Amino acid sequence: MKKIPALALLAVCCNGAVYADFVKDSQTALNFRNFFIDRNNSTVPDVGSWSQALGLKFSSGYTDTPVQVGLDVTSSYALRLSDHHAERPDTVLPFDPVNNKQERSYNKFGATLKLKYKDSELLIGELSPRTPVAFIDDSRQLVTTYAGVAFENKSVDNLKLSLGRITHINARNDDEFEKLSLFAPGKPRMESDGLNYAGFDYNFSPAITGAYWFGQLEDIYQQHYLNASYNTKVGSSKLKLDARYFHNSEDGDAYYGKIDSQTFGIQANLANGPHSFAAGVQKNKGDNNFPTFDGYAPQPFLHTWSTLGFIKPEELTYHALYSYDFKEVGAPGLRATLRYLYGTNIERPGFSDNKETEANFILGYTVPEGKLKGLGVEWRYIDTTSKYGAGYSEGNDFVENRVITTYSFKF
Repeated sequence: MKKIPALALLAVCCNGAVYADFVKDSQTALNFRNFFIDRNNSTVPDVGSWSQALGLKFSSGYTDTPVQVGLDVTSSYALRLSDHHAERPDTVLPFDPVNNKQERSYNKFGATLKLKYKDSELLIGELSPRTPVAFIDDSRQLVTTYAGVAFENKSVDNLKLSLGRITHINARNDDEFEKLSLFAPGKPRMESDGLNYAGFDYNFSPAITGAYWFGQLEDIYQQHYLNASYNTKVGSSKLKLDARYFHNSEDGDAYYGKIDSQTFGIQANLANGPHSFAAGVQKNKGDNNFPTFDGYAPQPFLHTWSTLGFIKPEELTYHALYSYDFKEVGAPGLRATLRYLYGTNIERPGFSDNKETEANFILGYTVPEGKLKGLGVEWRYIDTTSKYGAGYSEGNDFVENRVITTYSFKF
């Protein structure tokens, strides 16, 4: 396990004169997050926790040197507020297997050195990627982040080039950085030396965009991603058609054996005033689940990504979402969302009619003005069913409630 060398980065950045723009353009935010989660399971004991987090983020401006220099520093702390379900892991707070109890508290610390030259920027240290090959996870209490280097260039009109190497992950329920591995419950943990990636995002026109990304998790898997989207207007409505394709296979020494996984997805998004609607279909091909990092790293570039994921072999998933903004009826800041996913045709040898479903209801409110402007409260209700569990026996249906309160104070 490895910590980011934050103090070393700070010394590199601040060695010598401190330039005015470095301080003048800096931003500091104090973030509060109260997180309650309770999952009622049908076949295993219930899990959950209630915690309070405090996060501090400093993001500097850049020096006025030929190669501009900047620094980001983050620190976060979470405290469990009750002992309810503390004897069982909930993937939100760290769990001590010796004492069979959730940790009372934990903290994270990271720093990122920023180097900018013209239309290029290099990040070294803690990374918060939102890419098809690696993505942060802010769906629980403290955020999953990574460590490595990331380069981005926008010197060519309409093209963004991304290159990088990620070597470690700091999972949402951990306070240490670990080497990357594959999420494979029940199998020994095999660590990769790192993820190498390259990405190309291109705007063909104001209406048409495309992307290609490649990721190589050394000695575990390779991943190719293609995307094409089209934006237009239909009357007074905005329409977006989005198609995505992933191809995954084993890499190098193949620590986890052969990996055979492809995913095809298409989705339509329609927005009209306060109404938003999305619907689509996704098909998985191959003998394996869609590969993701160990540490509960998400893959939201899949249209169906959710609590269940819908990433099983040969699974065919239909999904729909409807969202309403209550601003139109005099309640700015209030929004409600309904989502439903139905997955079928899951390939499990000897078991027929494999299927799973998930229904979400999300009600969120953010104070739009006044002294409490920015204060957010969200209730998320999740109801899932599955015919067979991981052991090919009776499925584990569950109902989950999350209540999240957030507030940010910017200096």
